[in-house]
Amino acid sequence: MVRLGSVPEDTKEGLRFLQNRIAFFGGVLFALASGFYIVNVGMVLFMHEPQIGECLIGGGRVWHLAACFAILAMWLVARQKRTLSAPTLACLDTLGVADIGLAFAAMAFHIGNSEGIFIGLLALTNTALARAIMVPSTARRTAFITAIAMAPILPTTFYGAWRGSIAAPASEEGGLVGFLVNVGLWVVASTVTATLASKIIYGLQEKVREARQLGQYTLEKKIGEGGMGKVYIASHAMLRRKTAVKLMNSQADEQIERFEREVQLTAKLNHPNTISVFDYGRAPDGVFYYAMEYLDGINLEELVRAEGPQTPARVIHILRQVCGALSEAHGIGLIHRDIKPANIHLCRHGGIPDVVKVLDFGLVKDVSGGNNVAQSAANVLTGTPVYMSPEAITSSSTVDARSDLYALGAVGYFLLTGKTVFEGENLVEVCSHHLHSKPQRPSERGREVPDDLENVLLSCLAKDPEERPATARLLAASLAACADADTWTENNAQEWWDERGEPVKRASRAPGSSSSAADSPQDTLDIDLARRQLVTEALTAPGGE
Repeated sequence: MVRLGSVPEDTKEGLRFLQNRIAFFGGVLFALASGFYIVNVGMVLFMHEPQIGECLIGGGRVWHLAACFAILAMWLVARQKRTLSAPTLACLDTLGVADIGLAFAAMAFHIGNSEGIFIGLLALTNTALARAIMVPSTARRTAFITAIAMAPILPTTFYGAWRGSIAAPASEEGGLVGFLVNVGLWVVASTVTATLASKIIYGLQEKVREARQLGQYTLEKKIGEGGMGKVYIASHAMLRRKTAVKLMNSQADEQIERFEREVQLTAKLNHPNTISVFDYGRAPDGVFYYAMEYLDGINLEELVRAEGPQTPARVIHILRQVCGALSEAHGIGLIHRDIKPANIHLCRHGGIPDVVKVLDFGLVKDVSGGNNVAQSAANVLTGTPVYMSPEAITSSSTVDARSDLYALGAVGYFLLTGKTVFEGENLVEVCSHHLHSKPQRPSERGREVPDDLENVLLSCLAKDPEERPATARLLAASLAACADADTWTENNAQEWWDERGEPVKRASRAPGSSSSAADSPQDTLDIDLARRQLVTEALTAPGGE
């Protein structure tokens, strides 16, 4: 993808933004260049009274006029209503400035003296600086285009000096050599100055994107970042309440479709244990965002990392709430497909401690038949490997609600033991265990676990979906029947949050606190069909790793 600036060029809004900036640059430059031309012609007419033809195109003014026409052409192309493609804009930007460089270099050569050379250099420097200021561009690209614009004046100057048509000014120390050196230094200085200007402006644009206004929301501080987007604390202009705003990193059509699907599907859900979505839209530069309730708490992965394995009573309390959120989603035909500790948030909400919120519905699959929101379901292996059900590995297009319950059983296992059900050095090994290995009982992992809770979790981890609880509601009922159910009281939760809540939150937000490495089995996975076929063949073979 051609990178012209700091906005996403692979969206229509981003391309339009760049096109408008190039048109603005062309319009301003045309006004300046044509203004200088008109003033120059007027002065010649007033002072010398030459013939009209000589006045209009004599003395190098024909090349000044050519530069004006090159700028006019760039402006006319860029200002059309049709949005141009990124390669077209790149060519327009490059060729337009290159044509201007050639015209001004030819003008300087035609004038045929050192004064003409410096007039050309001044015109080219102004052009380069104007572009660096008006057209969003990386420093590297600005350096490239400025070099293209400035390059023609060097050979014309040296050629003119060699022919004797250009002589060093009388005041030039070092004679002709000194003059040529100064011309070269001017070119270098102009290129460096334009590049630095572009770098500073580009950097400021990136910072603005970190703290900008999105509709009624003002971004204040980044609080999280994942594969699909960044999450910021924001404030609403009128309501004055904290809000979480998620901005998408990629602007590819497929990713945008998934992001929009996430917000639309999440907005269908009203359960108190599901994150609430308030609003969504696009920033002026085309970046997709949505606003959701701000949760001042921690996710379950951070909880276990900071506090270690949790008590059976608290694990039951947490899992029952997740079951409530999943029951509503499954009831309208939505499968989450990425249930894991990092996507389950624990907080004090409305004065109530230990409230669970299920997040990140970006990989949801709609099996209700009402909407085709899982268009790539048959072509991708989606989820997080250490919490992925066997059927999600071998045939992700056939997963149903029981796949979420497998993942929830794995989450409960992690909360009780502090370890994932299966561990491995790589993705293939972990997936192979999910397909072929029998889970070790939680009580055999160094923790005392009640038999009733252990059996419920192991039933969720059955390889055959038919042997798992049929629904989230039935799983919640099984958890409620455990002896330790309801023994984690609100007083217990309130005491924990009063004593440990703030230290754990601070630890989770400390730099370098994330436990997930890139491409680890803890990360959400999205593999295309060809890769999945290779993985599946390796895994389904007996003893396959």
